[in-house]
Amino acid sequence: MTKPQTHKLGDLTRDDINFPKHLTPEIIHTALFIHNAPDKAETITRVKYCTKQIGEEAMHYAMALLVLPHLIDQTKDTQEYKDFIASRKKTIN
Repeated sequence: MTKPQTHKLGDLTRDDINFPKHLTPEIIHTALFIHNAPDKAETITRVKYCTKQIGEEAMHYAMALLVLPHLIDQTKDTQEYKDFIASRKKTIN
């Protein structure tokens, strides 16, 4: 007799981990599904489909993960960030 397959993180199952609502496997998988669309038209189709499947709030989290690299790049260009990095270098050295 074989055990039923479950998605695991190491030896932990979904029931063993208290995921924050913005980092559940469902959110991560949705973001990956959208990210791996072959073209813009398919991306739009996948976004509409996933929104119906997981709801608008969960979709907001998935989309936030997808725009995070862009937001990080924008933040690095601000004077506030550059000042922060410069102040860290002064305290480290």
